Amino acid sequence: MKESTTKFEGYILAGGKSSRMGADKANLKFGGETFLTHAARTLAPVCEGRIKIILNTNQAAPENYECIYDIFPERGALGGIHAALNDCRSDWAIILAVDLPYVLSEAIERLKQFALESNEFSAVVPVQNDGRLQPLCAVYRAADCLPKLEDLLSRTTSASVKDFLELVPTSRVEQDRLTTKAVEELFFNVNLPADFQLLI
Repeated sequence: MKESTTKFEGYILAGGKSSRMGADKANLKFGGETFLTHAARTLAPVCEGRIKIILNTNQAAPENYECIYDIFPERGALGGIHAALNDCRSDWAIILAVDLPYVLSEAIERLKQFALESNEFSAVVPVQNDGRLQPLCAVYRAADCLPKLEDLLSRTTSASVKDFLELVPTSRVEQDRLTTKAVEELFFNVNLPADFQLLI
């Protein structure tokens, strides 16, 4: 088994069906680049370029990216997180959903620093300004999280990411601590055509 020399590997969750959008969100363009390109560029400086794309088994791999596929198909974001943790050979896996176009490297770097400073937590997850957790822009200690997530997915088909986070020691980091200035829309999630229109 190949070991990585870096403590962090980046994984872009791009395996959603995009049924509400009506088109693959990874290929949507904002600011002159696709969502997928933006996510990869955001992760690259933090992960020393070690980045993979998580897809579902029905998707074709985009060119110029290393891709892996869900092991537990049809399980949504939780299946994608599992595929990342199962693949990760470093201490930590950084997860970033492809449909969070306002997330920048600064926020990922701060999550990384919180992870490095923590010996007691297995996950470092932002808390959005609306009080909700954002587990799809978060950092997970692979060796701690994988067994618990694999057991959860094996036991039930209806588990949520929230259910998973209840099983692991989780550090909750307020959104405003991730950027040098408050960015209200940092975790704006593009799910619908109307959401995309707000960007352009």
